[in-house]
Amino acid sequence: MDRLKTYIAENEEWLKECILAYVKKHGSTPDAIAEEWPDFFSGIVGTMPSPVHSDQEQRKEDVLRLFQSLDTPALILSDSFEISAANKAAINTLSLGDDFLATSASMAVADLVPWLADCVQEFFPGERDVGSVCRMDVAAPMIYGEKYFSVSVSKFSEVVAGFSGYILTLEDISFRVETEKQLSRERNRVAHYLDVVGSIILAQDASGAITMVNRTGSEHLGYAENELLGQNWIDLMVPVEQRDEVRDYFYMIFSGQTEIDDEYTNYVVAKDGRHRLVHWQNRVLTNEGGNVIGVLSSGMDVTEKRAMEEALSEKELWLRNTFVALGETVLILTPDWNVLDANPAAEILFGMTNEELSELSLLELHVDRPHYAEFLVKSQAAFDKGEKAQFEMALRRSDGTLFPADHSVSLILGDDGLALGIVNVIRDISARKKAEQVLQESEEKFRRIFESIEEGYMVTDLAGDVQMVNPATCRLLGYEESDLLGKSIDSLYSIKDERMHLRRQLVEKGAIRGVQVQARRKDGSSIVVEANTHLIRNESGNAVAMEGTFRDITDRIEAEGILKEREKQYRAFFENNHAIMLLVDPRTERIIDANPAASDFYGYSVDDMRDMTMGSINALTQDEIFREMQLSRQEGRSYFIMKHILVNGDIRDVEVYSGPIMVQGKQRLYSVIHDVTQRIRLEQKMKRLATTDGLTGVNNRHNFFVLGSRELVRAKRYKNPLAVLMLDIDYFKSINDTHGHQTGDLVLRMLAAASTTTLRETDIFGRLGGEEFAVILPETGLQEGLEAAERLREVYAGLEARVEESVVTFTVSIGTTVVRTSDRTIEEVLNRADEALYKAKRMGRNRVERG
Repeated sequence: MDRLKTYIAENEEWLKECILAYVKKHGSTPDAIAEEWPDFFSGIVGTMPSPVHSDQEQRKEDVLRLFQSLDTPALILSDSFEISAANKAAINTLSLGDDFLATSASMAVADLVPWLADCVQEFFPGERDVGSVCRMDVAAPMIYGEKYFSVSVSKFSEVVAGFSGYILTLEDISFRVETEKQLSRERNRVAHYLDVVGSIILAQDASGAITMVNRTGSEHLGYAENELLGQNWIDLMVPVEQRDEVRDYFYMIFSGQTEIDDEYTNYVVAKDGRHRLVHWQNRVLTNEGGNVIGVLSSGMDVTEKRAMEEALSEKELWLRNTFVALGETVLILTPDWNVLDANPAAEILFGMTNEELSELSLLELHVDRPHYAEFLVKSQAAFDKGEKAQFEMALRRSDGTLFPADHSVSLILGDDGLALGIVNVIRDISARKKAEQVLQESEEKFRRIFESIEEGYMVTDLAGDVQMVNPATCRLLGYEESDLLGKSIDSLYSIKDERMHLRRQLVEKGAIRGVQVQARRKDGSSIVVEANTHLIRNESGNAVAMEGTFRDITDRIEAEGILKEREKQYRAFFENNHAIMLLVDPRTERIIDANPAASDFYGYSVDDMRDMTMGSINALTQDEIFREMQLSRQEGRSYFIMKHILVNGDIRDVEVYSGPIMVQGKQRLYSVIHDVTQRIRLEQKMKRLATTDGLTGVNNRHNFFVLGSRELVRAKRYKNPLAVLMLDIDYFKSINDTHGHQTGDLVLRMLAAASTTTLRETDIFGRLGGEEFAVILPETGLQEGLEAAERLREVYAGLEARVEESVVTFTVSIGTTVVRTSDRTIEEVLNRADEALYKAKRMGRNRVERG
C-alpha cells in the first residue's frame, strides 16, 4: 500500500489532468459520469506512466524475505568481506545477537567472527572465477566448546537485488566429525585385531573388488596390501578352472540364495604361483537399508591339513579296497592261528565262502599235521628275527586237491608290541611251476642251440678294447676269455691296414656285413673270417661301442660239412620233440617247417603247413597282435598269448615262445607253442565268479563297489552329475516264510532281470546282499534319478511270480541321492541313499524318497 501511495503522489499532475478533462467534457451530471466512467477509467489505465524502480525494490524485498526464511545459516558478504546481510539461522549459530538485524551498517567478518574471516580469506585470497564454489571444513571455537562447520562460499554472478560479492553458508558437521573420529578409533582397533589373528581376513564389495585385507592375508598370499586393494579377487587369486564355480557361489550369496553364514573351500593362487587350499567362513555385509553391499571372509589355509586327510583317506580306502580287490589270496589270522577273515580271492582259491573259512583252524587248509607244524616253525623263526616269513608250501582246497603255494606271512603288532594278528598272503603258483618247467625245457633247448652256433661274437669300446666275447670266439682264436677281455683288437688282425679300413667303413656306414679279414690266433696262425659288425648307439643316438660276429671260413667245405651235420641233429631234435614247433620266415610269415606235433595239433599235414602262412592259423587281427606284443613287453613276458584256428574250425588259446635262429645261413623264427585253452577258460570263469552274483547274475557287492568307485572318480574329475539308488524289497521275509525260499530266489531273479531291461546300458546295477540292490546312474542329476527310480518302482509293482497255483507280487522301496562335492568315497553316497531308503520304509513302503 505504501508503494501505491508513493506512486500516486509521484503522478498526481497526470491524474488531475485526466479527471478535469473528463468533468469538463461531460459536465457534472452523475448519471453521465457513471455511464461513461468504465471507458474513461480504461483510458486512464492505458495511458498510465510506467513505475520507476518498483520491480527492483520488490525483488529485493522478495530476496531478503527468502534469505531470512532459510534454515541453513547464511551470510551475504561484500567484495571486501563485510557482512551485508545475515539470516536468523546464522545469527543464532554465530551468536551475533538479536540487535544485529536492526543494524543497517555493514560490518567486517573479522570483527564479528574472526575464525570465519581467516578461512574465507585463506580460500579467497584474490579474485575467483564467477560461479566458483569453495567448500571447507572448519573447526570453530565457541563459548561452550569447539564445533565443526562445513563452509561453502560462492561469488555472485551478477548484482542480485542490490547485492554483490559472496554468499556464504554454514553446515554444522560436529556430530559427523565426532562420529568419524569414533569410527576411526574403532577401525584402528579392528585393524589391529585383524592384523594379529592367524586367519586370512578380507572384504569384497558387490563387484568383487578387494576393499580390505589383513596382514596375515597379505603374508599368506605373498602380496603387499596396496597390491590387493581394488583388485578383483576372483580374477587375481582364483585358479582359472575354478573361477566360474566361485563366481556362481558369490552370485548366490549376493542374491540371497545361500545361508548368510556360509562355509566354502577353494584353491587360491599366491603371488609365487603356489596353489593354496583355503577354507572360508563368509558373512554378508549390508547397508542401513538391509541391501547386501559386500562379503567379509575369514579363511584358514588348510592345504597341508587337507593333503594329510586325503592321504590318510586314500591310504585307508586303498587298504580296504586292496584287501577286497587283491588278486592274491589274503587270510587274516588270530594270534593262535585261526582264520579271522578272508578276501574274495581266498574264497575262490579254496572253494569256500568267507563264513566257512572263518570257522576253520589254519591246520585244516594244510596237507597234514607235520606239514602244518613245519609251516609254524618257519613262520615263528622269521618272527623271532623281526622279519616276515616267505617260503613255498602246498595247501589243500575244499575238494581235497593239493596245489603249490607261495606264502608271505607277517605279524601284526600293536603299539604296545603285542601281537594283534597275522596276515598270510598266498599265491597259487601252479601255473608258475608249470611255466618254470616249460621254461627250463626251453632254456635247455635254446642253450643247446646257442652253444651249437659256430660264429664268434665280440663287443669292443670305441678305442678297440675287447669288452665281451662268446665261447665260440675263444674256440676260433684259441684264447681263454680272460686273455681277450681288455685286450686291444689290433693284436687280432694279421694285416694292420685291414683294421683301419674296416673302422673307416664302419664310421661312414654304421654297419658292415660280409667283410672278410685275416685274424691271428693265439698260436700265431692265421684264419680267414667273415665278419658282420655295427656301431652300438645310446638313447641319444651317439656311438658308444662296436659289436660284431664272425665265422671261420678258412675251410669252407669243412664248414659246410659241419653245417650239414648240425642240420641233421636239428632235424632229429625238431621232429622227435613232443612240443608243437614251427619254423617261420620272419619277413613273409611263411611257415618253413612244422614238426609232427604241430601237424597233430592243427590237423594239417606237414606238407600242407609248409605251404601256409601264420595268417592262416592266427585268429587275431593285426591290431590285436600288435597290442598283445606291447602287453607282453610291458609285463616282461617271454611269450605271446594268441588264438590259433585248427583245421576243424576250433579256436584254441596258445602261448607262443619265439626266438630267432640261423638255418642254412638264413634267419628264421623258431616258435614253440603250448595249448593253454583250458587254463585261460578257467581263469575267465574264476574272474566271472569273483565279480558276479551267483543267484541273479548281476554285479556282486565287491564288483559293484569297484565300478562305483571308478564312476565316482570320473564324475568328480569331469564335474558330471551322478545319481545313486538303494532298493529293498518290501516284506521280503514274509515272501520267504509264506511261499518258501525258492519263491524268494525267483523274486530276486525277476527283479534283477527287470532292472537290467529297464536301466540303460551304461548304468551299474548290483546286489549288495539279501534283498538289497543298488544302482549307479552316470551323468544323471537328482530329478532324473528320481524319475528313473519311479520307473523302476512301477516296473517292480507290475511283476508277478507264479508258483504252482499262487501268484506272488511284491513292491520295492527306493532311496535316491546324488554325489556331492564333499563325498570322498562311494560308501558315503550309498549311506545317504540308504538313509533315504529307510525313510521310504517309514513313510509306508512302495515309494521313492530322496536323500
